Amino acid sequence: MSRRTDNRHRVATICRRATGLTHDTCLRWAADGLITRQRPVPDAGTPQQRAFEARLFAELAAGAVLGLTGIRPARAEPALALHADRAREVLDALLPRLDGTGALRGVPGLRLVPDGGSWWLTDLVDRVARVRLLHPRPGWGPRPGPTARQDGGRDPLWRTHRHALHPAEAALLYGRAKEDGASWDRDLLFSRTLRRLRLIVDAGAQHGWVRLDTTGAYDLVIECCCASGALKLMHGLRQSALAQERDDEGPGYSGDIDVGGACVAVRHASCGSFPQPVAGPDLRWVTC
Repeated sequence: MSRRTDNRHRVATICRRATGLTHDTCLRWAADGLITRQRPVPDAGTPQQRAFEARLFAELAAGAVLGLTGIRPARAEPALALHADRAREVLDALLPRLDGTGALRGVPGLRLVPDGGSWWLTDLVDRVARVRLLHPRPGWGPRPGPTARQDGGRDPLWRTHRHALHPAEAALLYGRAKEDGASWDRDLLFSRTLRRLRLIVDAGAQHGWVRLDTTGAYDLVIECCCASGALKLMHGLRQSALAQERDDEGPGYSGDIDVGGACVAVRHASCGSFPQPVAGPDLRWVTC
């Protein structure tokens, strides 16, 4: 095997582990120059697409990220692969709606748009960024009627305000636009992490849980219930060049990665601190 072919296989392996794509697809991308050792997972092609993906990830990070199984991280119009039995968790987390108190939940400006037998998540604000949803069951999708309603009979805003923002969405987006501080680095961190979501899914596979949160010190904290899972996740994020310095851990705690002015921390928590999976073993006294 030539050095060039060997390098392509290495890059393809990194891409496959980070995204969940097949090795053949990643190998073809490497041959076409779409992925390299410096950038083994493609970035979003525009600031609008990157910001849109960041807003999606911010909502999914509450727990619904495990309703996904992988991603096809194209520069434009990436595709999210939905879990066959947990797709509703993803939609419930993302689709904007008013809860029983009138508060806005979900991603403001997000709309679910049918396209033949598939569905798109689109951004009503710039009308450019979008993400395709892939489901393993043909014909899957929201249906009209009571099953499409949420929060005490309220219709989600993607149905009631398809072509214009609801006032609650407009107010929230306007407030965010006035906030100072650099959001570019945070958008880049969140978009890149979404494009490596298979690493997070695999980290939660052993016991069914992985926790994502934000703190005053970190833009993103990922807690794994197993030390080996945390180490594997950190290695995967570094190897897949979440930050530019792919092989350099840099200063600070070994579980931190800086992406410009934004930072993600990977931590190990005892299994007993996580919710017990349904029909799972009693893990309350387990540490690993």
